[in-house]
Amino acid sequence: MNQVATIQRPSLVNSMAARYDMEPAAFIGAIKASVIKGDCSNEQFAAFLMVAKEYDLNPLTKEIYAFPDRGGITPIVSIDGWMKLINSHPEFDGMEFEDQFDGDGKLSSVTCRIYRKDRNRPISVTEYMAECFRPTEPWKKWPARMLRHKSAIQCARYAFGFSGIMEPDEYERMTDITPQAVPLADRMAAKRAEQTIAPEQAEGFDLDHVHTTTAQATAEQPEAEQGHEGSGFDAAPSGDTPLQQEEAQRQWDESQQIEGTLAEQHLQEHADPLAAYKAALVKCQTVEEVNNLNTAYSAAINALSKELKGEAKTLRQNRIQELGGAA
Repeated sequence: MNQVATIQRPSLVNSMAARYDMEPAAFIGAIKASVIKGDCSNEQFAAFLMVAKEYDLNPLTKEIYAFPDRGGITPIVSIDGWMKLINSHPEFDGMEFEDQFDGDGKLSSVTCRIYRKDRNRPISVTEYMAECFRPTEPWKKWPARMLRHKSAIQCARYAFGFSGIMEPDEYERMTDITPQAVPLADRMAAKRAEQTIAPEQAEGFDLDHVHTTTAQATAEQPEAEQGHEGSGFDAAPSGDTPLQQEEAQRQWDESQQIEGTLAEQHLQEHADPLAAYKAALVKCQTVEEVNNLNTAYSAAINALSKELKGEAKTLRQNRIQELGGAA
């Protein structure tokens, strides 16, 4: 009876460990401890080893290392690894660099040319200092060397089609621009800043602005809570039951805080707040408009001194009497 022999292929880990004469367990421990930056799953580890094997790069000598990233893994090839890839390619036929300088004698760009045995013309790539320089220690100390590395790596990609790998500087740039979560408090502060009235739009009192602000504040309240034309600066809404009164008071306080902030900006922008308030009162043609003015600007008036607050109240009462109303 004929028997069919089954040939077992060595696992990826076993074949990679054997390449460096190591036991599989020791090989895994060495790689995870010194080459992969951060915790990685078995799947991420396997993906890294596949890339290292595909390009014949030695992770133990840091020709290639990796960073786990959002469920995947990002293989990073050092400059030594890139030079190995270039020089070991069967079609590689030499490379050369050309430096360009600006009018002040400073390096402005580096051009790399790679020659292939199977092509008549070289592949040429130019990298520019203005685009590549970063305020990091390597770029500050060795800008020419770093720019030469950038041009060589980019040219190698065009010449030989290397893919799925990155160089260290490239990875750092990617992590620098990765969007970060903005805390809720910061987002709310930014939103409030967008809604702040510009100083050039907030000089003195604007009666149209008063009407608009008051209408917006009262339109969001139930109809039963809108009829609170207070007779003083401390006027507040009322309700039929204690719960209604409490809810009405809460909404009133919120609207007063919003309106008072806008009004206070107007008062502070004007050289004489009391004169500005008086000018606004003169523009009022009905008692309702006076009360609306009082509603929108009560917080700002209350922020004044006791004496000025009393004068503002007197001005309001006099204007109401002029309009035939009861102060």
